Amino acid sequence: MKKIYFLAVCLFSALFLAAQDSWKITLNSKALLRTSTEDEQANTKTINAADWNGKGKLEVCYTEKPAKKDWRRSLLFTDENDNELIRKDGTSRVKISLAELKQAFAGKKKISIYTISLPTDPDLAARVRVRRVHLCTLELP
Repeated sequence: MKKIYFLAVCLFSALFLAAQDSWKITLNSKALLRTSTEDEQANTKTINAADWNGKGKLEVCYTEKPAKKDWRRSLLFTDENDNELIRKDGTSRVKISLAELKQAFAGKKKISIYTISLPTDPDLAARVRVRRVHLCTLELP
């Protein structure tokens, strides 16, 4: 009986863990962060000057499990004063060139990346409370 109970707990735990959202942040094809937990301190990464000054791109990929149909995801890029400088609506994956990032974040020291999700139905969207999820903070050179 104990073995059956243990197997059932393991099965439900595996199903629960497999059904979590996750995200991956890459800079110039190098993974900076891959996680499924929202932790501002742990998800803060420092970018070195060589990577920041080179050519390339920043890629954010958000994976939703299970995928929600009739919901629209947006990715938000803010500075250290919480000013939204770049917004990509209707996508869970974005590639931004470093040139575009440098132009938008000129003179800034941090880029915070968030995501939000809203229903496509306007009536439901008016009733839903939106919470932005912190994905990553990048400290610039």
